[in-house]
Amino acid sequence: MKRALILSGGGARGAYQAGVLRYLEEIQFKPDIICGTSVGAITATAMGCGMNSAEITKLWKSIEAKKVMRYSIWNDLVDIFVKSYSPLTDTTPLKNLLYSHLDFRNLRKNPTEVIITAVNILTAELVFFRNKEIDIEHVMASSAIPMFFPWQYVDGKPHWDGGVMANTPILPAVERGATDIVVVLLSPVGGIDMGLPKTRREGIERVFELSLIGSYQTVMSNLNFEKKRGRGRNLNFLLFYLFQVRIDPSSKSERLALELLWDLEVFLTFPKCKRTI
Repeated sequence: MKRALILSGGGARGAYQAGVLRYLEEIQFKPDIICGTSVGAITATAMGCGMNSAEITKLWKSIEAKKVMRYSIWNDLVDIFVKSYSPLTDTTPLKNLLYSHLDFRNLRKNPTEVIITAVNILTAELVFFRNKEIDIEHVMASSAIPMFFPWQYVDGKPHWDGGVMANTPILPAVERGATDIVVVLLSPVGGIDMGLPKTRREGIERVFELSLIGSYQTVMSNLNFEKKRGRGRNLNFLLFYLFQVRIDPSSKSERLALELLWDLEVFLTFPKCKRTI
């Protein structure tokens, strides 16, 4: 019996994962495989490097937009006048912060299999990176949100956020024989009243939200199809997900969430909430 932990992408909501990790430690759930995409790749790599939930919580509390990203209005002006592509932010500070916290030597020695995803921009291929090859550039590539963050070069090839093609990377775990799978989804699973967007910004946020939900639903539909064909009958899933898009600080239903710290516009902006984890 193999256990797997799946950590999806979702911008600032990655902080929610630290609360779930604390709970999993309490029930002594120890995964044999950890798969992560985007912000989930950061958490997955941190776990692979030997960090526990308390240390990962501390890492998340140090990740604030003003400290780890530089917004450049100059890039916007360059786009207007020369029509070239340039991202909105410089993530070098984030790269330096992660590098100072993550011990990749521990990751390479860890028997727990860690898999993170990214997208090769030139070939439109989803690629997977594993323990022995993962370094800081792989983590940055997996979390390079298109348009907002600069693409990252891995082996001379440009890569973007793995969430573009696989925001909930369950299949690598299934292919490796995992039967007990915990999924941490950084969005609702659908079937809730989200209301109509009232502004352009809310519209963009909604598209982002639907992409997160759609990624999970697509994967689960494929797995259910395989079950009907007689495959994957022994799969057991435990799902953690956010019940609300905008978290109510007074809501007890979100007790696993901790303070959301990033404040970058649109994709990374979510109301702050504080929770004991």
